[in-house]
Amino acid sequence: MKARQVLLAACLLLAGIAIAPWLRTPAAAPDSVQTGAASPLRQFELNDPGPLDGYGQAIQRPVFVASRRPAVAPAANSSRSGEVLLLERYPVVGVVIAGPQRLVLIRKAAGDTVSRIKQGAELDGWTLTEVSRERLVLEKDGNRKQVSLQNNASTTD
Repeated sequence: MKARQVLLAACLLLAGIAIAPWLRTPAAAPDSVQTGAASPLRQFELNDPGPLDGYGQAIQRPVFVASRRPAVAPAANSSRSGEVLLLERYPVVGVVIAGPQRLVLIRKAAGDTVSRIKQGAELDGWTLTEVSRERLVLEKDGNRKQVSLQNNASTTD
């Protein structure tokens, strides 16, 4: 019985030693180090990113572009060789024919924005009346323009 009481006392003593650090109140941390440096919490304000002048390198070398160079917009009137132009100003990116739905993908601006023009829709006053793999037909006030498409990939079905 005496051994059991000694073991119980030793367990209680060790448990008290283990719990003691959590029972003490922590000492107040100083706001800044005595060397004159600001505390890390005051040095980095996450809600205030600072003036935009400090982000020049991030703009000149974009993070999410593989070459780390800003994209160069092509000239508005420059056309690539072999590129088909719709109404002499819109490069044709592609033609989509899916069942009854027929549309043309064109690049409207100098950027990379691609627009979809459905068959029967208007573009600069011209109505897109026919969309096929070989050609596009536009009509306006009795006038008819036919745009032949190049690079037709022939498929064997």
